[in-house]
Amino acid sequence: MPKPAVLVREAALSDVDTLMRLYASARFDSGQLRASTDGVRARLQRALAEGTVRVLIASVAGEPVGYALLTSTPLLPLGGCAGPSVEHLHVVPEQRRRGVGRALLRRALLLAEAQGAEQLACTALPGDRDYTRYLARLGFAPVVVRRAAPLTLLRRRLAVDGTDGRGDRRSGVVARRRSLRARLARDTPPPAPRTPLTRSTPSTGTPLPIPGEVPGPAPVA
Repeated sequence: MPKPAVLVREAALSDVDTLMRLYASARFDSGQLRASTDGVRARLQRALAEGTVRVLIASVAGEPVGYALLTSTPLLPLGGCAGPSVEHLHVVPEQRRRGVGRALLRRALLLAEAQGAEQLACTALPGDRDYTRYLARLGFAPVVVRRAAPLTLLRRRLAVDGTDGRGDRRSGVVARRRSLRARLARDTPPPAPRTPLTRSTPSTGTPLPIPGEVPGPAPVA
């Protein structure tokens, strides 16, 4: 029995409820989004209305089974032609390995070609190994790495090192002073041993000779 065909179409504002159901599935899926759905609906509606994102919906036998969210922001601010970037691709677990993901990417490829782009980018979460391997098999290679830090954590870490770069300057001065002291200690020769002073014997008062000298006649009393 032939498997049902996968149909892909572009989402409209009327598809927000369908997209939110698929988003909820992705949110609780292993290796996928963990963000809260609070505010997602409003942001999605606004983005679709303004045209800042494009969303593709894949359906099998009339049932939505996956989606791809695309933007047209260049990977680098000074980059060349901005082609589509698949920021999130999700297929419900029971419909995987049936060509749904490939169908969504084929449609994204057509959009990229229509925009005159030379490449299509995909975003993968760091811990999503299955998706990363899936993209690698299709020819996707790492291009840039973007890291994020909570502002509260970043403020603490920067305060430890000193604000406005002052901490870096202080640590550099301290390091140079320590290096100078170590170099001086290494280059300074050790002090020569002291020569013992002459002293008189308690009985005769005759001075003891200094090492290396030839003793002369004893003084006449």
